[in-house]
Amino acid sequence: MHKDKKALKKAETIFETAEIIITKVNKVSPKEKEKLDHIAEKRIKKASEEAIAKIRERYNRFKLQDESGGEE
Repeated sequence: MHKDKKALKKAETIFETAEIIITKVNKVSPKEKEKLDHIAEKRIKKASEEAIAKIRERYNRFKLQDESGGEE
């Protein structure tokens, strides 16, 4: 029970922190916002490409394991 309360408190803290960050981001100039959006877009694209590559690698590894009867 104590761990649940502690986890809930951490989750609430994270939510409050995210709220503050969002507020600060909204105070940038339109030009800065455009630049930040562009940077965020690049990061998302890079993360997506890395995630897709990892997913394909895992898929192929499991596919090969399945074809070989579960042996590596």
